[in-house]
Amino acid sequence: MKSPEILKEVSENLIKTIEKLEKVKVFEEKRKRKLISLLEEASGNFLKLSGEVENDNVQMAEFLRKRSVEIKNNTNDKAIERMGEKEYIKAVEKMNLYSKTAFYDFKPTMLRKLKKAYRSFIFGMALYFVLAGLSTRPELAVTALILAIPAILSMLSLQRRGYTGLMLAYAVAPIPMIQSPMLIRMFYGVLRDPEAIRTAAEYLGKSETFIVVYAYVVIILSIVDFALLAYGLYGLTKHRHAFL
Repeated sequence: MKSPEILKEVSENLIKTIEKLEKVKVFEEKRKRKLISLLEEASGNFLKLSGEVENDNVQMAEFLRKRSVEIKNNTNDKAIERMGEKEYIKAVEKMNLYSKTAFYDFKPTMLRKLKKAYRSFIFGMALYFVLAGLSTRPELAVTALILAIPAILSMLSLQRRGYTGLMLAYAVAPIPMIQSPMLIRMFYGVLRDPEAIRTAAEYLGKSETFIVVYAYVVIILSIVDFALLAYGLYGLTKHRHAFL
C-alpha cells in the first residue's frame, strides 16, 4: 500500500512546518503556540493513521500531502502577510480537521460504525413521523410537518458527511425525544383508566380491545423511537470528527 508512506510524509511535513513557524514573527506568541499545538496534533494523528490504514486511498493521501506541502511552503513571514493571517490560520485549522476526518477515509471499520449511528438516527426520525400520526393529537402532527424539511436536509447532509447535517440533527432531534416520553405517559394513562378506554372506543367506533392494543403499540414504538434517536445522537457525537 502507498497510503501509509504518504501519510508519514504528511506528518513529517507538518513537523517541518512547526519548525518554520517557530521563526515566524507576524503572530503574537499566544497565537503561535495555539497554531503549533494544532499542527502537533495533526502530525500525531497522521502518523498514527499511517500505521492503521485499512483502505489504500491514494487519491485522498495525495490530497493531504499537497495540503501539507502548501502549509509548509507558506509558513514564513512574507507568505503569511501575502495570504493574510486569517487565511493561514484557517488553513492550519483545516489541516487539523483533516487529520481527524481522514480516519474515516482510510479505515472502513470506523466508517461502518458511523453508518450504524446514521441509520439509527434515520430510523428514529422516520418512526417519529409515524408516531406523530398515531398520537391522535393534531399539534404533534403539525410539529412533525414543520420538522420534515430540516429533518430531510439533515439526513441528506449526514449521508455526505456534511457538518451542517450534524448541526441540523442536533436541532431537530430534541422534539422527537421529548414526544416519546409524552406519548408513553399519555397512553399509559389511558390504559390505567377503564373509563378513558370506553370513551375512546365510543369516539372512534372501535372495540375496547382495539384501544388497549393501540395504546400498547404506541407505547412500545415510543420506547423504540427514543432508544434509536438516543443511540443515533450518541454515535453521531462520538464520530463528530467525521464531518466536514
